[in-house]
Amino acid sequence: MKYPLILILSLLGTLSTFAVDASIVIMQKSGNKMVLDLSSNPSITFSGETMVITSNLTTITIPLADIDNYTVNDETAGIKPVTMEPQYTNGHVVFQGLAQGAEARVYTADGRLVSRHPADASGHADVSLDSLPKGSYIIVTPNNKMKIINK
Repeated sequence: MKYPLILILSLLGTLSTFAVDASIVIMQKSGNKMVLDLSSNPSITFSGETMVITSNLTTITIPLADIDNYTVNDETAGIKPVTMEPQYTNGHVVFQGLAQGAEARVYTADGRLVSRHPADASGHADVSLDSLPKGSYIIVTPNNKMKIINK
């Protein structure tokens, strides 16, 4: 029990650098739940058969025999995925960063689907505007929606 906890806690130093609301949750056999916010800079050490948690707020001592399980809670709600803006070149709109097979769908202004362009293995979907009549279109991908005017 000691060694997996030590491994998780050693990884938390790296995790806390990137996490917004990271914590360690310790469930005791009695049913008590302890949540330690990593922003309080906890230091966890072992003394014999006891775990000692010291933070800038408190010190807690727990017998190892009383610990049922532990998990790391990593809420990264403040981190948004990176999305790539489409590239416009020579009558083409090229999307990047899509999952393989994800589609760029082209709709007319009145909502009719006129073409589908699946992303290749590298996540690129190429929408050719050359074959479309002049007018307004809406291109929808899983990450993006945009209105274009084909002149």
